Amino acid sequence: MEWEEFAKKLTDPEEARFKDDALKDVTVLDISYAQPAAHVTSSILAEFGARVIKIEPPGGDAFREISPFGEYYFHNTGLNFLVEGRNKEFITLNIEKEEGRELFKKLVSKADVVIESYPPGYLDELGIGYRQLSEINPGLIYLAFSAHGHFGKKAKEFAKIPDSNLLGIANSGYMYACKELEEAGEPYNLPTSPRFWMASYFTAIYAVSGVLLALLYRNRTGEGQMIDVTSTEVMMKITMELQWVHVFKEPVDVGVLPLDAGVFSYAYYKIKDGYVFAAGYTDDNFRALVTQIEAPEIFEKYPTVFDRTPLEKQKEAYKDIQKAIEKFTFEELARKMVEWKEKGEKGTAIYAKVMTPKEVLEDKYWWEKAVFRKYKDRRYPELVVVNSPWRFSETPPKLKWICKNVGEDNEFVYRTLLGLGKEDLENLRNNNVI
Repeated sequence: MEWEEFAKKLTDPEEARFKDDALKDVTVLDISYAQPAAHVTSSILAEFGARVIKIEPPGGDAFREISPFGEYYFHNTGLNFLVEGRNKEFITLNIEKEEGRELFKKLVSKADVVIESYPPGYLDELGIGYRQLSEINPGLIYLAFSAHGHFGKKAKEFAKIPDSNLLGIANSGYMYACKELEEAGEPYNLPTSPRFWMASYFTAIYAVSGVLLALLYRNRTGEGQMIDVTSTEVMMKITMELQWVHVFKEPVDVGVLPLDAGVFSYAYYKIKDGYVFAAGYTDDNFRALVTQIEAPEIFEKYPTVFDRTPLEKQKEAYKDIQKAIEKFTFEELARKMVEWKEKGEKGTAIYAKVMTPKEVLEDKYWWEKAVFRKYKDRRYPELVVVNSPWRFSETPPKLKWICKNVGEDNEFVYRTLLGLGKEDLENLRNNNVI
């Protein structure tokens, strides 16, 4: 059996529904509010089999109101919330009422993880913060999202300011670092934000890692713990200008796009049929790149990394490569890249076509790998869903359902976990508790 066939058989997403869940014995209470990073975190946990109970106020999470250009709502739920509602059970609970807080404590006694995003100290004031809940459930893992953490000057001063994607990108220095060369002029060399919710998704990945590590520790000791995570600190971790401080003594303050401060060539260029990213930054790789674009004289001009990495040298070399590469299509460049390796030539040049979202969605390759799938159920019309990027041989992520309405699982969850009947729920509803 060829490796490709073996790998597909081992990790085929179409077979995922027949396999086990890694987190099937874990119960998560997500009581976060209007917090994309928390919503993504619980979605990932749910895809791997955790029982995630999303707890919303009786009126629903305000995050449901967000959707592209204020359009595209399904059952009063915007796309941003909808696509991260995977596999969750949805209940309502008013924690501002004493009866609601007592119900929450009972739910916590049966849970493994609590996810929250309220202002630091707010739930503690209500008597349902980590301090009180860990007494009820010593093994509880308590994941708290906030803008500035739970202690320190800024945490106190801005306690009531909620965390957000742009706050993390702006406060970390990342936004300022994402600007073009000074000569590009405004608005191109102004601080820039990635269009997608970068900080939210990165923060979610760190948060999930924290939960899994805390579960491992609890399995060994029986002890739970609190995890404090902010998008600003996460984005600081990936902002290279901060990582270089130990050498430069202060952050590098210069826009370099479309170049890269560390290596060259590692940039995008205009070609006959669009744009291409072209990488070849070691000496052998750079020689391969300029030879393939039929401009070997460029290597003679910049033969070592020290000749082409300084910023002014990069600017010159970029113009030289741009002039040579613009006569090719991406298909021609890709063919040269493959043929170079087939001949056993030294060095590797890498080309990647800068794709539009439409081109990506129309590429049959991704559909064949089940990266995209069409989803439809009794609640929603046919929706295109992007599957999770992981491929596990034994415990793969699964999409069981895409989302549910506000409070749709009230009866089931309150009955199975707390033994409440229809009459109990009706009384709670009338008292605005659920």
